[in-house]
Amino acid sequence: MKFVSQLNEFYVPTLEIDHGKIVKNPEIPSRFEKVIEYMETNHEKISIKDYPLNYIYFVHPKWYVEHLKKLSEKAKDGEYLPEVFLKDRILDSGTPITFSTFDAAINAFYATLTGADELLKNKEHVYVLTRPPGHHATSNLAGGYCYFNNAAIAAKYIFSIIKERICILDLDFHHGNGTQSIFYEDPNIIYVSIHGSPELYFPWISGFEDEIGTGKASGTNFNFPLKGNITWKEYEPTLDKALEIISKFLPSVLIVSLGYDIHSDDHMGYFNLDGNAFKKIGEKLIAINIPILFVQEGGYNKEANFEAANNLFKNFERR
Repeated sequence: MKFVSQLNEFYVPTLEIDHGKIVKNPEIPSRFEKVIEYMETNHEKISIKDYPLNYIYFVHPKWYVEHLKKLSEKAKDGEYLPEVFLKDRILDSGTPITFSTFDAAINAFYATLTGADELLKNKEHVYVLTRPPGHHATSNLAGGYCYFNNAAIAAKYIFSIIKERICILDLDFHHGNGTQSIFYEDPNIIYVSIHGSPELYFPWISGFEDEIGTGKASGTNFNFPLKGNITWKEYEPTLDKALEIISKFLPSVLIVSLGYDIHSDDHMGYFNLDGNAFKKIGEKLIAINIPILFVQEGGYNKEANFEAANNLFKNFERR
């Protein structure tokens, strides 16, 4: 298995607002240090290429991209926490802007398309280990630590080349409201998400079972909201159902928005899944026999991230 890594070590947000308090921001490079060590020891790393910004415009309008760039440039004297949501185009107060935000988001875009090209070239599984994450970013709103929606950009890019159906499986603890909204009217991209119930957990605004897509895309959006503290015993049948749906659509490519925050030791998620559960997830994913592009989303405990990656990607070693 091949992988691409772009942790943007220069991009270190320090603040966010949580429950009305300014707290430390957990979306930092060190959360993936041990994952990088594991991947470099056991898998083949590929070099990142640059891509034209036109590919971002598949998902995000040019004005939004330029707006984020201007916000970053204005933050050269310090970190900026969004105050006026409609003006700032940021969904929540937990997504700060630093002088490095735009460059980091662009680098994550480069890494993701590098991985997509590698998958198309060799029809192999590829892991894109990058930050900032992306699945909470809508076409014109940042949020949830996300600025550009990496998985959505990859899906649009791949579809523009192969013109065949693509599925996105979102396994992050938090519903990918951005990804869902981007493809809610697009019958060519199937979105399937397993996540903590939005009645209790971020992003609260989407991820309910009755959200099925609209127009020609009706019946192509699938949400599986679950209660907190579930174990593998409760999670497995839901994953099996999700994979059964994906198999019925016969996609040419599967994109997995991968969140390690479903691990029991992650303080940002509320499932009780251990390392062995990730091993079983990997076994099930490899068994569906579809080229997979893994795109990193959440995961905020360094040790839990390592255990999750180690167990998940053991299934893909020497393949």
